[in-house]
Amino acid sequence: MWKQAIASPVGSLQASWTEDGLRALSFLGLDYVSTSVDSAGFEPTATPRRIRVLTRKLVDALDSYFDGGDLKWSLDDLDWSGVSEFHREVLQLCHAIPAGQTLTYGQLAKMAGSPQAARAVGGAMARNRWPLIIPCHRVVGSSGKLTGYSGEGGTKTKHWLLEHEFQASRGNLFLTATP
Repeated sequence: MWKQAIASPVGSLQASWTEDGLRALSFLGLDYVSTSVDSAGFEPTATPRRIRVLTRKLVDALDSYFDGGDLKWSLDDLDWSGVSEFHREVLQLCHAIPAGQTLTYGQLAKMAGSPQAARAVGGAMARNRWPLIIPCHRVVGSSGKLTGYSGEGGTKTKHWLLEHEFQASRGNLFLTATP
């Protein structure tokens, strides 16, 4: 496995790669001192070219997201090993939620063909290895309430991300402060 720290407005992120693609994109925290993708992390001769290319693609996608509010990433570039069929279906549906919009856990469960499985959807969101790429911050409680979030800052970060996307979708991007 290859790992790389990436700076972002919501704290440092860590990309973990396998030969099959992006295994996880984890939050390291706001206090973590990140290195740039060009200066540290990988041994160029020991890292497959595909991983170096995908890492640059990920950094560009994250930059685009924080500049404009939408993150474009192919689900084919994820390492899905260990993800159950139901969770994968839920995560794929979540990936399709447009930036600046939300669905409830119940709505997502219904879309997955299991209308009574809102808690299972919550479990899938809690175990989402790719927050930001699979935007679990766009999934809210039945009343619209922001429930837990795995990112640094919890629901404050979830709120910041949703507000960032909402403002970007209206061409009114003004958020610069970290959550």
